[in-house]
Amino acid sequence: MTDLQLLLKALEFASYRHRSQYRKGTAKIPYINHPIQVAALLANEGGETDIKLLSAAVLHDVIEDTVDSVEEKNKLMSEISALFGEEILALTMEVTDDKTLEKRVRKQLQIDQANHKSVSARKLKIADKISNLREIIVDPPDWWPIERIVEYLLWAEKVVEGLKGVNPELEKLFYETLAEAKKKYSV
Repeated sequence: MTDLQLLLKALEFASYRHRSQYRKGTAKIPYINHPIQVAALLANEGGETDIKLLSAAVLHDVIEDTVDSVEEKNKLMSEISALFGEEILALTMEVTDDKTLEKRVRKQLQIDQANHKSVSARKLKIADKISNLREIIVDPPDWWPIERIVEYLLWAEKVVEGLKGVNPELEKLFYETLAEAKKKYSV
């Protein structure tokens, strides 16, 4: 399978898995736009060309956001391994939150474990946070009060502090995007 075929296969797979999901904002943006944007940020802004990283970026929320049970999760992991290989599955799992834990615990683990991630996972997480910040700037969840938005911005900043040192372009873009968000929300 060529690199292009692998990436297109990941796009097709993620598109199907996220087919009925939308971003949290009021514009009802199809969820698949997010993983595509994360991969595009890595390639276009970060200069990343590793097809396994870009494929994992496309798949990065599939396990976390499209299954509801441990059994479904295990089945999906096996499917990803068979279709994309163990390396892409491992990278995808490295950036996947454990939804069996409380949300506040998951958020704290992202901060605590950031600097222990692989270089590829760190790049992917920075791009993911940039994408999320951009979404908060243009189309935040309408049920989030300003305090919740500010909390997210400050949390994302703490996560990225532990991810630094892997891609200067992405890091610069993250902090520029964070500054724009902080300005918008008077942080």
